[in-house]
Amino acid sequence: MSGGGGHEHHEHIHCTACGKHLDVEEFEAPATAVWVKCQHGSEFPSCTACLDKTKERLAEHDRTGKPVETAHAWH
Repeated sequence: MSGGGGHEHHEHIHCTACGKHLDVEEFEAPATAVWVKCQHGSEFPSCTACLDKTKERLAEHDRTGKPVETAHAWH
């Protein structure tokens, strides 16, 4: 896993927790992906199935101030 910062909302998006490629359409109803904010206001993408794990990673970031540990991207 590599540390990463907040992500711009663009068409090449990967889940923070599992690294799966997410298409923009997946954020629309019925959503299978969501944006989650850390306490600093940066947004991170997550599969709905990985939401708990993404929130755990953001909580660790918020607690320690270290970069969010993001999964390796895959397609």
